[in-house]
Amino acid sequence: MAVEFKGNIKVSIVIPCYNSHGAVSRQILYFYRLHLPTDVEIIFMDDGSDPPLKPLAPNFRNINIYPTGDFRPWTQTAAKNLGVKIAEGEYVFITDIDHILTWEAIDAVRNFDGDKMVFPRQWGIIDKNGRISQDKNVLMDYGMREIDYIRKGLNHYIHTNTYAMKKSIFIQIGGYPPVFAEMLKHDIYDDNYLYGRYRREVKAQKAKPAVTGPPILTFPGTVKDPKGLFHNLGLR
Repeated sequence: MAVEFKGNIKVSIVIPCYNSHGAVSRQILYFYRLHLPTDVEIIFMDDGSDPPLKPLAPNFRNINIYPTGDFRPWTQTAAKNLGVKIAEGEYVFITDIDHILTWEAIDAVRNFDGDKMVFPRQWGIIDKNGRISQDKNVLMDYGMREIDYIRKGLNHYIHTNTYAMKKSIFIQIGGYPPVFAEMLKHDIYDDNYLYGRYRREVKAQKAKPAVTGPPILTFPGTVKDPKGLFHNLGLR
């Protein structure tokens, strides 16, 4: 299947979200403050939030909210597939609402000519004004455990649910299978499945090995969620 790219978009950032209105608002302000170049677009896929996310004003250039229209219990993988279909960029940069894409990571993808890039993570938050903080006391206020900070500082492991990939390669490997959306519950193996499919393409020399890009950030304490920014992964 041929992939057509519209305009001059190089990177389409795809973020599925559900009932995480506070986190979405902070992400939008953060991206707005970055003054992203015109070859980057932001796609928030509203996967059945109640109430729905409101459309953005025209001044939020290249930042859009699209409703999936799917109100089944858990359809995040379907939202990702739809986001990629909507995406106009050569590369899709897929992430979760609790991850924060640094300018360095976005710019690395803008200048990338490989097939896939993955990213180490550090702890960080976006405050209500759209600014990043990695201050220890702030992180603990957002649910980080002091013992985790003592052990590893700001460093955190690479997660399979945030990656940049050529849109053509994503389509080549079939994206996320519908079975994960049809399970109607949170399944931690959807991104692992896609990772395995990509590894097989690399082994068959149909794709280039993934490279590691600059760090991104991730909110701490999303399970306890002391600020009420995220939906409960166990309930929908």
